[in-house]
Amino acid sequence: MKFEQDYIMRMIKSIVSFFIKLITGKSDTVYELPSDGLYTPCDDIFARILSLADGGKINEAENLLYANVEPDSKDYLLMGLTFYSHINEYTDNFLSDHNYSRQEIQDGIIAFAKEFTIDETNSLSLYQTLEEML
Repeated sequence: MKFEQDYIMRMIKSIVSFFIKLITGKSDTVYELPSDGLYTPCDDIFARILSLADGGKINEAENLLYANVEPDSKDYLLMGLTFYSHINEYTDNFLSDHNYSRQEIQDGIIAFAKEFTIDETNSLSLYQTLEEML
Protein backbone atom coordinates (compact mmCIF):
# COMPACT_ATOMS: atom_id res chain seq x y z
CA MET A 1 0.00 0.00 0.00
CA LYS A 2 2.84 2.40 0.87
CA PHE A 3 4.49 1.77 -2.50
CA GLU A 4 1.20 2.47 -4.29
CA GLN A 5 0.72 5.77 -2.44
CA ASP A 6 4.32 6.81 -3.20
CA TYR A 7 3.70 6.03 -6.86
CA ILE A 8 0.52 8.12 -6.88
CA MET A 9 2.33 11.01 -5.19
CA ARG A 10 5.08 10.86 -7.83
CA MET A 11 2.51 10.76 -10.65
CA ILE A 12 0.74 13.83 -9.25
CA LYS A 13 4.05 15.63 -8.93
CA SER A 14 4.94 14.75 -12.52
CA ILE A 15 1.59 15.97 -13.84
CA VAL A 16 1.90 19.27 -12.00
CA SER A 17 5.47 19.69 -13.27
CA PHE A 18 4.29 18.96 -16.80
CA PHE A 19 1.59 21.63 -16.64
CA ILE A 20 3.95 24.16 -15.06
CA LYS A 21 6.54 23.55 -17.76
CA LEU A 22 3.81 23.91 -20.39
CA ILE A 23 2.70 27.23 -18.89
CA THR A 24 6.04 28.81 -18.03
CA GLY A 25 8.56 26.98 -20.17
CA LYS A 26 10.53 26.27 -16.99
CA SER A 27 10.54 23.07 -14.97
CA ASP A 28 11.12 24.54 -11.53
CA THR A 29 8.60 27.38 -11.43
CA VAL A 30 5.85 27.39 -8.82
CA TYR A 31 3.54 30.11 -7.65
CA GLU A 32 5.31 32.00 -4.88
CA LEU A 33 4.15 34.75 -2.59
CA PRO A 34 6.22 37.94 -2.77
CA SER A 35 8.63 38.34 0.12
CA ASP A 36 7.86 42.06 0.46
CA GLY A 37 4.27 41.31 1.53
CA LEU A 38 2.80 43.40 -1.29
CA TYR A 39 0.16 40.94 -2.43
CA THR A 40 -1.85 41.03 -5.63
CA PRO A 41 -5.44 39.74 -5.40
CA CYS A 42 -4.15 36.38 -6.66
CA ASP A 43 -1.45 36.35 -3.95
CA ASP A 44 -4.03 37.09 -1.28
CA ILE A 45 -6.23 34.20 -2.40
CA PHE A 46 -3.24 31.87 -2.55
CA ALA A 47 -2.18 32.79 1.00
CA ARG A 48 -5.73 32.19 2.26
CA ILE A 49 -5.98 28.87 0.42
CA LEU A 50 -2.70 27.60 1.86
CA SER A 51 -3.69 28.72 5.35
CA LEU A 52 -7.01 26.89 5.13
CA ALA A 53 -5.44 23.74 3.71
CA ASP A 54 -2.60 23.67 6.23
CA GLY A 55 -5.22 24.06 8.96
CA GLY A 56 -6.99 20.93 7.72
CA LYS A 57 -9.74 22.70 5.80
CA ILE A 58 -8.69 21.30 2.45
CA ASN A 59 -12.17 21.16 0.94
CA GLU A 60 -12.82 24.77 1.95
CA ALA A 61 -9.48 25.77 0.42
CA GLU A 62 -10.39 24.04 -2.82
CA ASN A 63 -13.81 25.73 -2.84
CA LEU A 64 -12.11 29.12 -2.41
CA LEU A 65 -9.77 28.28 -5.27
CA TYR A 66 -12.68 27.51 -7.61
CA ALA A 67 -14.70 30.51 -6.44
CA ASN A 68 -11.91 32.80 -7.65
CA VAL A 69 -10.87 31.16 -10.91
CA GLU A 70 -9.90 33.58 -13.66
CA PRO A 71 -9.80 31.34 -16.77
CA ASP A 72 -7.68 33.78 -18.78
CA SER A 73 -4.95 34.15 -16.16
CA LYS A 74 -1.86 31.98 -16.23
CA ASP A 75 -1.10 33.20 -12.69
CA TYR A 76 -4.33 31.63 -11.42
CA LEU A 77 -3.60 28.40 -13.26
CA LEU A 78 -0.10 28.31 -11.81
CA MET A 79 -1.49 29.13 -8.36
CA GLY A 80 -4.01 26.29 -8.55
CA LEU A 81 -1.44 23.76 -9.71
CA THR A 82 0.90 24.85 -6.94
CA PHE A 83 -1.96 24.38 -4.46
CA TYR A 84 -2.48 20.79 -5.62
CA SER A 85 1.25 20.15 -5.50
CA HIS A 86 1.31 21.56 -1.96
CA ILE A 87 -1.49 19.35 -0.67
CA ASN A 88 0.07 16.36 -2.42
CA GLU A 89 2.92 16.70 0.10
CA TYR A 90 0.57 16.05 3.03
CA THR A 91 0.72 12.62 4.61
CA ASP A 92 -1.98 10.09 3.85
CA ASN A 93 -3.10 10.30 7.47
CA PHE A 94 -3.47 14.09 7.31
CA LEU A 95 -5.50 13.85 4.12
CA SER A 96 -7.69 11.10 5.54
CA ASP A 97 -8.19 12.89 8.85
CA HIS A 98 -9.47 15.91 6.92
CA ASN A 99 -11.74 14.03 4.50
CA TYR A 100 -9.53 14.30 1.44
CA SER A 101 -7.68 11.77 -0.71
CA ARG A 102 -4.98 11.43 -3.34
CA GLN A 103 -7.71 10.58 -5.84
CA GLU A 104 -9.33 13.95 -5.12
CA ILE A 105 -5.98 15.63 -5.78
CA GLN A 106 -5.73 13.89 -9.15
CA ASP A 107 -9.32 14.73 -10.04
CA GLY A 108 -8.82 18.30 -8.84
CA ILE A 109 -5.80 18.87 -11.07
CA ILE A 110 -7.70 17.76 -14.15
CA ALA A 111 -10.88 19.65 -13.26
CA PHE A 112 -8.95 22.81 -12.44
CA ALA A 113 -6.88 22.66 -15.62
CA LYS A 114 -10.08 22.27 -17.65
CA GLU A 115 -11.11 25.73 -16.45
CA PHE A 116 -8.29 27.13 -18.58
CA THR A 117 -7.52 27.00 -22.27
CA ILE A 118 -3.85 26.20 -22.61
CA ASP A 119 -4.01 25.57 -26.34
CA GLU A 120 -7.43 25.64 -27.96
CA THR A 121 -6.55 23.07 -30.60
CA ASN A 122 -4.97 20.55 -28.23
CA SER A 123 -6.80 21.06 -24.92
CA LEU A 124 -9.20 18.14 -25.26
CA SER A 125 -6.53 15.61 -26.22
CA LEU A 126 -4.27 16.92 -23.46
CA TYR A 127 -6.94 16.40 -20.81
CA GLN A 128 -7.81 12.96 -22.15
CA THR A 129 -4.13 12.01 -21.96
CA LEU A 130 -3.92 13.28 -18.38
CA GLU A 131 -7.01 11.35 -17.37
CA GLU A 132 -5.51 8.20 -18.86
CA MET A 133 -2.21 8.77 -17.05
CA LEU A 134 -3.95 9.28 -13.72
